[in-house]
Amino acid sequence: MKQTYENIMVPVDGSESSIQAFKKAVHIAKRNNAKLHLVTVVDKADDAKEAEQIDRDREGFFKALETYAKREDQHLEKIVKFGNAKKLIAEELVKDWDIDLIVMGATGKGNIAKVVLGSITSYVTKHARCDVLIAR
Repeated sequence: MKQTYENIMVPVDGSESSIQAFKKAVHIAKRNNAKLHLVTVVDKADDAKEAEQIDRDREGFFKALETYAKREDQHLEKIVKFGNAKKLIAEELVKDWDIDLIVMGATGKGNIAKVVLGSITSYVTKHARCDVLIAR
């Protein structure tokens, strides 16, 4: 049985790992004729200064990713959400957007996350009710 996907979510945080995951997701969406949902989750409780910076830089960051997707003839739905990244990605957004595949990087921007599988990625793989592809 061949699996096809209709709604793919890619959480990005600006890390190299998330950008590589995004590029893979673009090609998977293209092959499946799927809708691609790009999300950045800002958790102000973790680092208020970083959250403000992400919020300021999101347009330029999203524009660069959108340019890549357009070269591949892939449309993006883009959104920034504020709150708990783990729960938003694994639970709420999967349900709200009827996501059937999450493509995400193995690690994020945090220093500790670079040593082991990122805590958000680990949570998502355990709790999401859809397929999860961890890109390296």
